Amino acid sequence: MFTVMLSITAPLLAQKDGGGSIGNETVEVVKEYEATIQDAQKINMQPGIPEIEEKKPKLDYTIPIREFKDISFEANPLKPIAISKEKLQAYNSSYIKIGFGSQLMPLVQFAYNDNKTKNLQFGILYDHLSAWGWDKKNQQFSDDKAGVYLKYFTKKVEVGVAFNFRNYRTHFYGTDSTFSEKSVRQVFRTYDASAYIKNAQKTKFDVDVKQTLNFNYFQETYGKAREWFMAGQTDVQKSFLKYHTVMASFNFDVSGLSRDTSTLNRTIFMPMIGYGFNNDDWKAHALFGIAIDGKLPVFACNVHLEKRLYEHSIIAYIDYLHGDQKNSLNSFAQTNNYIQDNLVIKNSTVGDFGIGLKGTLNTFSYNLAFHLVHDVRMPLFINDSTDMKRFVTVYDSSALIYNAHFEAGYNAKEWLRFLLVGDYNYYHLKNNARAWHDPAFKTTFRTNYIWKNKISVTLDLYGITTSPALLPEGTVVKIKGMADLNIGAEYLFNKHLSFFANLNNIANFKYQQWYNYPSYGINGVIGGKFSF
Repeated sequence: MFTVMLSITAPLLAQKDGGGSIGNETVEVVKEYEATIQDAQKINMQPGIPEIEEKKPKLDYTIPIREFKDISFEANPLKPIAISKEKLQAYNSSYIKIGFGSQLMPLVQFAYNDNKTKNLQFGILYDHLSAWGWDKKNQQFSDDKAGVYLKYFTKKVEVGVAFNFRNYRTHFYGTDSTFSEKSVRQVFRTYDASAYIKNAQKTKFDVDVKQTLNFNYFQETYGKAREWFMAGQTDVQKSFLKYHTVMASFNFDVSGLSRDTSTLNRTIFMPMIGYGFNNDDWKAHALFGIAIDGKLPVFACNVHLEKRLYEHSIIAYIDYLHGDQKNSLNSFAQTNNYIQDNLVIKNSTVGDFGIGLKGTLNTFSYNLAFHLVHDVRMPLFINDSTDMKRFVTVYDSSALIYNAHFEAGYNAKEWLRFLLVGDYNYYHLKNNARAWHDPAFKTTFRTNYIWKNKISVTLDLYGITTSPALLPEGTVVKIKGMADLNIGAEYLFNKHLSFFANLNNIANFKYQQWYNYPSYGINGVIGGKFSF
């Protein structure tokens, strides 16, 4: 589907936490996403630098690293509601965290953030996590991230730059165990640089301007593929007559891919212009433009309308997005770590019509939605017939996806929180019998309990139904569904020192997101954190 260009306009991805007493946030409805352009780069591999550290570390204890169960106390991509993130109020935003777990799992994190210098913020990050598998030869990975950022403020202008590096090492452990570690080793390296400039206060003519630039270089070592892109976006917005806004954007993406069998060079330009209205009772925006993908023009739009039917308790909304979605070796590698480097890469044209109800009633928040998605050239992954331990893409030329989505969140004062999220997808495909490796139903239940502002306990339950996999000669196999139960706890000794423990996959399900690649079973990690 679409990725709205929100995160790329900032030089870092802020995370939550620190040390000290525990926050007392509430569930609340937030405004609909701003009328911005779909990101030309579907997935950005930059690790980001946390200004405030996330309380529950995202331990990628399964392979592959990108999972469908990555859900925290926040809204889904629609972002009609937001559930308060589980966090501890930050006394200090700089910290050292060290842990160790089963599967010989070392965890090391260091973050330094300086926000005391006048008109200047900067920081650095290092993050390491690795693990070994006991039951499957070569089931091991290592993930290292490092980055720096800087933001400078004047009375009129804000400027930011950032650089991030990631080195992720995994292995093709899905088939013959006679392979040596070196012969099945895969390494992804990403170098990401970004910069932005925007006005820090209203201009004389009440116009907001923002310019972003991003450069990314991606290496895949097993097949010796190299990919880069340079992208940017210009946003101009002017408010008038209190409730009205006119806006314009220009987005470009230039990229190149080099591999042993071929090269691929692409350009995408997308100008858009639109109008917005917001008087709190009615909210609407509509942007229209053209995405020029090489020589192919694609109609682009971003339309949203919502109406308060009863205060903030019942809000009806409808939206439609249509445009070009860029697929790349980088984005495919993050979705599936075991892809062939010479797979076929095509961009998709996606239209997404959605309608739903959302709202907040005291401490309860909800969102119910139905989506009809038309995806032209929808990518799916199947095992490579010449190398079963790797995957290639097949495309469906006209996929219809009927999606039912629900979210519900509840905060019992400041000490108990619940979140339930789920999606059901029904696929009507033109060229494929099934949506390969995609379960029809996914759900997440999370609860967080805080005791006397000293101990925080979190319980997660993730569930998916079965998914189909297509093997050579047309054989279809069923990948079992699963229920994954995790529990974590953190004890705040004082405002500088805390201790944590996590036990993951308690039911010991060795489920497969990709055929032949079982995840780790039960595993855990313990450690401590010093904040300063």
